[in-house]
Amino acid sequence: FNVDYTKVSDPSYFNDFDNKYGSSTDGYATQKFSVGYAVQNFDATLSHKQFQVFDDTSGNSYAAEPQLDVNYYHNDLGPFDTRFYGQAVHFVNTNSNMPEATRVHLEPTINLPLSNTWSSINTEAKLMATHYQQTNLDWYNSNPQNNKLADSVNRVMPQFKVDGKMVFERDMEMLAPGYTQTLEPRAQYLYVPYRDQSDIYNYDSSLLQSDYSGLFRDRTYGGLDRIASANQVTTGITTRVYDDAAVERFNISVGQIYYFTESRTGDDNITWENDDKTGSLVWAGDTYWRISERWGLRGGIQYDTRLDNVATSNSSIEYRRDEDRLVQLNYRYASPEYI
Repeated sequence: FNVDYTKVSDPSYFNDFDNKYGSSTDGYATQKFSVGYAVQNFDATLSHKQFQVFDDTSGNSYAAEPQLDVNYYHNDLGPFDTRFYGQAVHFVNTNSNMPEATRVHLEPTINLPLSNTWSSINTEAKLMATHYQQTNLDWYNSNPQNNKLADSVNRVMPQFKVDGKMVFERDMEMLAPGYTQTLEPRAQYLYVPYRDQSDIYNYDSSLLQSDYSGLFRDRTYGGLDRIASANQVTTGITTRVYDDAAVERFNISVGQIYYFTESRTGDDNITWENDDKTGSLVWAGDTYWRISERWGLRGGIQYDTRLDNVATSNSSIEYRRDEDRLVQLNYRYASPEYI
């Protein structure tokens, strides 16, 4: 049994104290109650979720009543690893005029991982099949400014990804005896074909923030209602410094996404859909400096050329008394155009 309850009193709330609350689905907070069952290679979770949408002036919010998630893993199937993910959920709204839906999603995945002591490459293929049965559409569809929703929608999207990493290291005897520096280049190609999703209401999708690690995500949006097309290469590089006790003292990462074609979903309400730019559009960087055993500094920035501005940035200073006690002062910025 698990409870994950986040609720805020400020309707203009954007991010919480710790990055783990604000980096995954910054468009809303989730109140989730769940019960799960797990055995080897299989787990299932039945949950009840409500969403508090930030800056939602319409008074609309959706609840997942209920939601069932299942995962099945079968690794070492010859050279391949396989996974099957399935979800069934029913969405209801606090506003009786808004659309409601039952959504069923099936997602089989096969991976071919290859690695040695200094490099790895993972090739992945998956199929994302989703069925929507939408109800209570009359009031919403009567507004000429809204996309017309369909009663029944089937969306099938394959995905292909190749992700490669290398790690090089050298001793820093000249500068810091006993210290070691690594250089870790990474490149990923991602392809997802375009599917028009304008006839599907957005029940639980929200734009994900792209810190450095987020550049290598499969998805632009959290949830399943908006899966953006992709034909892109992500490249990045990280360097780390370890002391003589193999403790990481410093790291810095920088990367970018190069779009061969426009990333889109068909939803005219999404700002990005009105911009057909391609090329190197999104840059991100992260850094961490462990000043001492108790003090540390973190920072990150994302620049989006479609905004011609910084999309998000963050910086923090933290004091860690021990593993259970931490004081953190955190500043985060998000462009109004981004959120």
